Amino acid sequence: MGSGLWMICTGACLTLLLFVRTYSRLVSLHRKTERSFQDVERFIEDRVNLYAKWSETVAAYDLNQQGMLAEMMIIREHFEEMTSEEKLRLCRVLDTFYKQMTASAARCPRLRTSQMYIQLHKRADEMMKEMPDACRHYNEFAGQMNEVISRFPTNMTAVLFGFEKKEQLSLPKNKSDFF
Repeated sequence: MGSGLWMICTGACLTLLLFVRTYSRLVSLHRKTERSFQDVERFIEDRVNLYAKWSETVAAYDLNQQGMLAEMMIIREHFEEMTSEEKLRLCRVLDTFYKQMTASAARCPRLRTSQMYIQLHKRADEMMKEMPDACRHYNEFAGQMNEVISRFPTNMTAVLFGFEKKEQLSLPKNKSDFF
């Protein structure tokens, strides 16, 4: 009877140890993912502010882009309240706005030659060349987190404590293909 109790206690201790270890690993990966997302978030916020200025310039020359300007102002106003997932989805919206603003410049020669437009477009291009590095760093940790959450027994610990898979950013193969 004594050896049976000993085996039960040993099994319970090993289970608890495994549980604590997997929880600790999840917390560590979650923190790393959140820290790396802060870099991405800073880029997205800078991009939103830049695109708001850029859309003002575009809308001044191309009245068809007033809707985009209004949407950019709403995005900028509510950026702080957005969740991480909403901010990640916002990148696709900003990519669409980039295409719309460059298309407006192609249609409007005065806009294309505007010094303000040229400066803002150049800054947007520079920013987009820097951004993929931060995104790759975030994707690396998000991928590790998703992989760990997918495996047994970590998936049970993740469900128990509310850890969820992270959405990853879609990146082009080459930095020049970002748009």
